[in-house]
Amino acid sequence: MDDLIIAIAEWALVGVLGVIATALWRQLKRMKIEMDAFKRGMQMQLRGELIELHRVWIVDKGYMPVETKRFFHDMFCAYEDLGENGVISALYEDVKRAHVAPDPDEDSEE
Repeated sequence: MDDLIIAIAEWALVGVLGVIATALWRQLKRMKIEMDAFKRGMQMQLRGELIELHRVWIVDKGYMPVETKRFFHDMFCAYEDLGENGVISALYEDVKRAHVAPDPDEDSEE
């Protein structure tokens, strides 16, 4: 009789552990989907901001203040760390080659 109780307890334990493992696996899958969505959203935000900075400073004005270049560089590095590049890499190369000019805010303070 004791052997039967032990056998039933073992099967019950295996079943409970299986249910727990399945629940954890599903939770991990949901978390990965959410993390991928956050990653894509962050990539889109960074891409848009990098394109806009490039347009405003490089395309429209032909130069970029040094602080804006640093900001662009930091954003580009974050964007690249998320696993994207391509067109934005070409924009980054434009920014690196662009003339440096003082920040317009600094000129207005003088």
